[in-house]
Formats: sequence, structure tokens, C-alpha cells
Amino acid sequence: MRLRQRALRAVLALGLAAGGTLAAVAPAAASASAPVPLDCSARLITGSGGHRGASITCTGSSFTGVADCRRTDNGYTYRHFGNRVPSGGTSTVWCDLGATVIGAYGTPS
Repeated sequence: MRLRQRALRAVLALGLAAGGTLAAVAPAAASASAPVPLDCSARLITGSGGHRGASITCTGSSFTGVADCRRTDNGYTYRHFGNRVPSGGTSTVWCDLGATVIGAYGTPS
């Protein structure tokens, strides 16, 4: 029993020491990772099989294209993600066959 208590105290002491170190480092790390605003444009596209999609171009940081889609048969809405690309690149994202794009944008990645 005493061995367990000593081990627990040692773990707690190490945790407090590490927590103090992390607290001192966290504010600097948080300011370094401030979100970069994206400037995006989206163009609706249609594939050869009738699929609807979007071609999204953004500048500001690397990003992933996102399309919000709605099925035409039952109104179900869902989200598809495109490829991750660097700033200035183009991400292409497709909805399922029988669905339309109701929103397209880039999200920082």
C-alpha cells in the first residue's frame, strides 16, 4: 500500500512540474499558430457522368476544399471534402450522383 502511495505522489509531482513547464510554454505556442484567413473562390463544375462538384481556389495558407451537397431525391444534405493543397492551389470536390452543390468553400488545414 505504501509503495502505491509513493508511486502516486511521484507521478503527481512530475505532473505538476511538467504542467508548470507547459503552462509557461503554451502562450507562445498559441500565438505562433494563429489562424490565417483564407481568400477563396469557388466554381461549380459538372463531371462526365453527371456528377456535380466544385473547383475551389484559395490563397493565404494550405487548405482543403469542402462542398455541402443535397440529394435531389430525398433532400438529404451532407458534406464532402476535396484534396489538401497549398496556398494558390485548386481543390476539387464532388457530390454523389443525383446531388447538387449547395455550398463550397475552403478550410485551413
